[in-house]
Amino acid sequence: MSKQPLDFTKIEALRKHMLLTKAELCKLIGVSRMAYHGWLKGTPVRATNDEAVRSVLRQLVYVVRTSGWPQPEVKGLSHQQRFARLLDLIKQQ
Repeated sequence: MSKQPLDFTKIEALRKHMLLTKAELCKLIGVSRMAYHGWLKGTPVRATNDEAVRSVLRQLVYVVRTSGWPQPEVKGLSHQQRFARLLDLIKQQ
């Protein structure tokens, strides 16, 4: 069974909903911002990166569903503080 191609319109919507910068999302995935920008423009995702992207997306969706991320108390935090809080939630999975 073949996987559906990644829909970066939806990925960007998730990134914005979670109040992540592109750099923060790239750090989670483990790719450069240049690679991510290429994907946004239609460059194919390498097979080696595809599973990493899907894994991170599953984790992020899980955090949104189980914790209601972003909670009101994290919306006022700095990007660094908010990202650290998100990393803590991901580690708890």
